[in-house]
Amino acid sequence: MNIFVTGGAGFIGSNFIFHMLNKYPDYRIVCLDKLTYAGNLSTLAPVMDNPNFRFSKTDICDRAAVYKLFEEEHPDIVQELTMLANAHKASLKIAKSIFDQK
Repeated sequence: MNIFVTGGAGFIGSNFIFHMLNKYPDYRIVCLDKLTYAGNLSTLAPVMDNPNFRFSKTDICDRAAVYKLFEEEHPDIVQELTMLANAHKASLKIAKSIFDQK
């Protein structure tokens, strides 16, 4: 199972990632975070060396960057935990357009 977590460097996102990697060690977790005021890469330090974890400093409003990650990782699930209102709308539009193509 491959899971994308948007906003994963924030408080809720990082704890979700820790939980998932602990409970499901065979899952692949890809964290997409722009690292604005709400995200801090140091919160993910405990999992940065985990081979089933990948961090990508990505703005989810950047359609090309998100498409590229989808092509590389082929996620089964997108868990959207961004804190910015406009990012919610953008991530939903991008995910819908990608999954509609499958």
